[in-house]
Parts: sequence; structure tokens; C-alpha cells
Amino acid sequence: MRIRVTALVAALLVVTSRALPAPAAPARPSAQPAPYVYNGTVHTVRAAAATLDLITGVGPALRMVHMTVPSSATIESDGRRVTLADLKPGDVIHAECRLTDQGMVAEKIRKPPVEVVQGTGA
Repeated sequence: MRIRVTALVAALLVVTSRALPAPAAPARPSAQPAPYVYNGTVHTVRAAAATLDLITGVGPALRMVHMTVPSSATIESDGRRVTLADLKPGDVIHAECRLTDQGMVAEKIRKPPVEVVQGTGA
């Protein structure tokens, strides 16, 4: 059991260590790319409140990012559109966001296909 937990934490750190937010840019029209991009693991989904908490890596540390997901946001899983309620804790996602006066707002969320990794099982 300890090996599985260690492997899970190691995999989480590898995936989230690639997710550093892009530097903030001057205000752009909404047609431009989102200035904040996060790759991380879903911690909490509150579909009724249209919010999501994401665990992401920042250097050697983990960070929780809270974001609002408006109905206009595009959410995809395996190439098809899904709802916010379809995302579950533990899902790894790619989120493109923008910072507003009310906080972080997701414009596009994509759940990439799970990669099958073969190992020795040790």
C-alpha cells in the first residue's frame, strides 16, 4: 500500500510540476489566449456554485487554485463536451483562465486522455 501511495504522490508531483502560470499580461480582448494556464489535479468540484479547486505545482510546492467556471466555459473530456459536474476529484485537467476582479475564471478546461504507463509493478 505504501508503494502505491508513494507512486501516486510522485505521479501527481510530476504532472503538476509542469503547471506554472504564465506571467500576467495587460488586459486583452476576450478573443486573445488566456493569460493563466494550469495543469493539475481536481480537488473539489461545486457544480451548483460553478466553482472548482485545483491542486497544481509551483516549483517544489503544491498550491490550490480556486476558479469560477461560468456556463460559457468550454469543458472537454476525451474530445467531447461535458459539464462541470462530470469532473471528479482526482481528475487531471488543463485549464485556461483569466484573472478578473472577482478572481480566477476558467475559459476552457480539458481533461486529457489517461496515459497507460507500464511498469514492473514493484
